[in-house]
Amino acid sequence: MVGKEVRRISHGYHYFFVKPKQNGSVDKAVARLMEIDVVKEVSVTEGEYGFVVRTNGIHEDDTEVLSRIRKVVKGKPAKAICYCSYVK
Repeated sequence: MVGKEVRRISHGYHYFFVKPKQNGSVDKAVARLMEIDVVKEVSVTEGEYGFVVRTNGIHEDDTEVLSRIRKVVKGKPAKAICYCSYVK
């Protein structure tokens, strides 16, 4: 059971978790990722993945988005679809 102070937000964002293959300029990679029309946010992370890319979820073909991300970062992206979030 979710408490009274927690609310649910539905949105349908698509997240791509990207593990880059090469070292390079983070700022340049982020700038190139942000040039992809459906990309709304890029987070630089530490750990297993180097970038978390959020798209608007409205696009039809994630295969094309994965291909474009792969070209920019030269790494292997994985996908997760977020149907809703719970926030305080």
